[in-house]
This record gives sequence, structure tokens and C-alpha cells, in this order.
Amino acid sequence: MKRLFFLVLTLLAAIPVAAAEPLRLGLLQIEDSAPFYVAEQQQLYTREGLEVELIPFLSAIERDSALAAGAIDGAIADPIGAILFDRGQGRLKITALCLGDQPAEGVFAILAAPGSGLQTVADLKGVEIAVSNSTIIEYVTDRMLEQQGFAPAEIKKIEVAKMPIRMQMLLSAAVKAATLPEPLASIAAGKGAKVLLTDADGTESLSQTVIVFRPEVLTKRRAEVAAFFRAYAGAVTAINAAPETYRALVVDKGRIPPDLAPTYPIPRYPEPAPFSPALYAPIVNWLAAKGLTTPIPYADMVATDFMDRKN
Repeated sequence: MKRLFFLVLTLLAAIPVAAAEPLRLGLLQIEDSAPFYVAEQQQLYTREGLEVELIPFLSAIERDSALAAGAIDGAIADPIGAILFDRGQGRLKITALCLGDQPAEGVFAILAAPGSGLQTVADLKGVEIAVSNSTIIEYVTDRMLEQQGFAPAEIKKIEVAKMPIRMQMLLSAAVKAATLPEPLASIAAGKGAKVLLTDADGTESLSQTVIVFRPEVLTKRRAEVAAFFRAYAGAVTAINAAPETYRALVVDKGRIPPDLAPTYPIPRYPEPAPFSPALYAPIVNWLAAKGLTTPIPYADMVATDFMDRKN
């Protein structure tokens, strides 16, 4: 009997084990992606027994197409984009906050064109501000101005969807004002545009990035998702403990221009945690008020049970 037992073990050992599929994550070329790459660089995924494939995308449209096709398991997104992708159909779950826990982590600014004559926030009343409609940029623009006491009728916007074109139109004074993210806002300011208002100076966080996963991945690969977040948390700790050590990586992945690279502030990355109801509510209310989606309950859109699972 013992000989038979060992014979079975020997035969089983000779059978090749099928390699597990890697966890495929789609990343935009923004500074928010840095912890994903630090975890790879420091072999934190490997220590968790996890294979992760980081796939860069040049645009949110390309990333969303990959999510829809099931070509990637998760991604960096912004909450408005994630909600509009899902539209209550259960296609995506906001799984964790990436950046934007504190107002200082904000990355958007409303700028006045050179020679526009706009000097203060009050000068923006009735002035068309170039934005991309139905996006985090329009949301942040509305919220920033509302916090400054603007009535909805005083907030005027014009759509210029592509950010590089929006910046060029601002610098050429084809538009009087525009909302831009970093590092484009700093680039524009360096070329003569005037920063009138930023979400980093507010009293509450208005802009966030989030980590999203397809629901079936959270269900079928829960241990792997938990292992990913343990590795991600380790990367966050490493960056926050010695940010200058990772400046080159943040500059590279965030596409920070060389003239800004030496002094560009390295973000303080929050520990991975569920996207809070306090951050979710104003976003979904804004989307519903604009008729972009029906109100989606928090529990339907946000996953809160995804960490601290052991392999």
C-alpha cells in the first residue's frame, strides 16, 4: 500500500502544473500609477505569490475598451468614469481609493489665458471655461466654483475634449479660461497662464482616482485581489517613507516634463481603503442631476470587502 502511495505521488509530481493567469491591470500614464510599478520593482507581488501584468494605456477610451472586452481585470480610473462605464449594470466595481484622500492631493486648476484680463475667481462669472463634458474635469470645475459661491447660472463652460488642445487654446487665448490637470496646469502656468483656483486649496477633496475591478474577478479571484492590495500597501509605505527615492519613477510614469521634474511634488499616497460614501455621494448626485445616469446605490457600485484575505 505504501509503495502504491509513493507511486501515485511520483506520478502527480511529474504532471506539469498549469500556470495561473496573471492579474492584468490597466494603468494610465499618470503619477497615480507609481505604487503599482514600485510593487513590481520591489518584487512585492512575487513575495505574495502573485503574478501581475501592468498594461499601460494612452487614453481612458482604450482602457475602457479593454475592460469591456475582459482583456484586463482591473485598472486605475476616476470615479465618474467608472460610474458612467457601469451605469448600474454591474460591469465594474470601485474597489479602493488611489489618490485624493485629502484636498492637497487634488490635481486640477482653473487657469486664465494670457492677456485675458481675468485676475480673480470672481472674474470667471459668465466666462466660458474650456472643459471636457461629463467627466471628472467638468465635475471638479462645477464643485470648485460652487464652493466659491457661484450660482449654477454663473458657471459657463465650453467643451474642448482633448487636454493638449485645450491647453493650446488657452495659451493662444482662443478660450479665456480652462480647467487642466497636472502637470498640464503647471506647464500652462509656466507659459503665461494664470492659476485662478485649484482643488488642492479647497476644504474637501473633489478629485480622486480609484482602483477598479470587474466584479467576476473580485468573486473568482478574491485571494489574488487581496494579495495585490497587500503588495500595493507595501509600495505605498515605501514611497511615503522615502519619496525622493522614487522621484525618477514618478516623473517617468507621470510624464512630468524635464523642467518640472526636479521640484515636482511627490504625492503622499493613501493606504488602500474602500472609496467612502462621503466621496461617492456628491459624485453620483451630480451625475444624476445632469441626467447622465440614474442614482446608483453605494453598495451596488463600491466594493468594501476585498482586503486582508490570506492566500
